[in-house]
Amino acid sequence: MTTMMMWRLSLSKVGQHGKSPTVHLKRLGDDRSGLIFQQLKNGQRSAVGQQCIFSTRGEANSVVGLAPENDDKNKTKETKSASKTGAYMELAKAKLSSLVVATTAAGFIAAGGPISTQLDVLGSAVVGTALCSSCAAGWNQIFEQNRDSKMKRTQQRPLVKGTLTTNEAITATTLWGVAGTSILALGTDPVTTTLGASNIVLYAGAYTYMKRFTIYNTWVGAIVGAVPPVMGWTAATGGSFMDIEAMLLGSLLYLWQMPHFFALSYMHRVDYARGGFAMVPCLEEDGEKTASLIVRYAWYLSAVPFVATATQVTSSMFALEGIALNAYALSVAHKF
Repeated sequence: MTTMMMWRLSLSKVGQHGKSPTVHLKRLGDDRSGLIFQQLKNGQRSAVGQQCIFSTRGEANSVVGLAPENDDKNKTKETKSASKTGAYMELAKAKLSSLVVATTAAGFIAAGGPISTQLDVLGSAVVGTALCSSCAAGWNQIFEQNRDSKMKRTQQRPLVKGTLTTNEAITATTLWGVAGTSILALGTDPVTTTLGASNIVLYAGAYTYMKRFTIYNTWVGAIVGAVPPVMGWTAATGGSFMDIEAMLLGSLLYLWQMPHFFALSYMHRVDYARGGFAMVPCLEEDGEKTASLIVRYAWYLSAVPFVATATQVTSSMFALEGIALNAYALSVAHKF
């Protein structure tokens, strides 16, 4: 039969000049309630605040319980839970998805409909689009995890660090995709739903595949970013995909992305080459082609306000305001 014993651990200092303290372990007698450690300091007893339960069977003692460890375990669980949540947010590229929400809402508002009577449609559009975006981002990381491990800018992604397993990522991205398209189907219209589902395939499929083989992946990837404001417009208008306003919204965001993408790929050209991606700056030494593309698309972007005014989508003030903004963009582009 196991004998439960209470022990007292007393700690007293020997000497005053740097000598090590001595520890005395004394038996106080049998007790089934546990073992309390006590510290003797300056002749006074003070509870250390830790409680253990020891059992003796034969000549061996073993710890069968330690109260403070429960707090440590709870803290560890909380830390792991927070880490897991953060990992899923990284997998979904939550910051990028928030921008998708903003551009989708902008497209919806640009349609000029009575928002107060369409709040349910607006909510379905932005939530559904965000989930579709998260799904596409997740599949991209699943397919590229081996290449991401070779690049410094992507080595902290959850699949590379092992914060998430591949199966966990697949489960999450599948749920996001199903939920996103379902919300769009139930809360918006067939055109918006088709655009959302197509964007997942375009980004996770075509764009991700093309990055390894051709520089034209950048042009395809920009389409993915240009679709959300169009989805906002179609959701507000019941699926009017071919409206000139919808085309201008998509064109504006498409052209705006190009100089940024080329500048970003130039900054990280060594990293992209290490990962085996075909980007324009990776195929040249002097950056002339990249600079030329940045300037070209900055000029294309500057033409959008004039096209919008000429087609009577906006007033002439938009063209005048665009001159100042695009003049700055052109100046920065020529300095690249």
